[in-house]
Amino acid sequence: MSGLINIVTGLPRLTLIPWIAISLIVVFCSYSQASETDFRLEEYAGKVVFIDFWASWCGPCRASFPFMEELQREFGDDLVIVAINLDENRKDALEFLARFEVSFKIFYDPSAQLAEKYEVKGMPSSYLFDRSGELLGSHIGFRKKDKQQLRSEIIAALEA
Repeated sequence: MSGLINIVTGLPRLTLIPWIAISLIVVFCSYSQASETDFRLEEYAGKVVFIDFWASWCGPCRASFPFMEELQREFGDDLVIVAINLDENRKDALEFLARFEVSFKIFYDPSAQLAEKYEVKGMPSSYLFDRSGELLGSHIGFRKKDKQQLRSEIIAALEA
């Protein structure tokens, strides 16, 4: 296995997830504006980051999107929410996004390269990182009863 990399500093560290230095291409930021820009997670050093892997065919993902929007509005710039789409067909993702008001960041990973590195096992899969880039927790799936636990974990990370 190659070295493990801290997503914020780029320095080696121990973690449960194998990291690589990887740069995502932003294929769309919202369903209405498309651009290709280099994106690197380390740009959010000092922020709490919530990463969510999703797909257009995923029922629980439809339930999680309004919740993530609620979190983004509640916590503003203190919380960075990054939703990474794994659909092979961008059109499917755009049709999904057209149904939601989304102010958080949306990225496209049709080759599932990053999902493989995060060892995504189901949809949606979410990962919460503290301000130093350390993994605080991960969740597979989404149910309404998960909302309070996720919110509590985010609040604890923001207050730390």
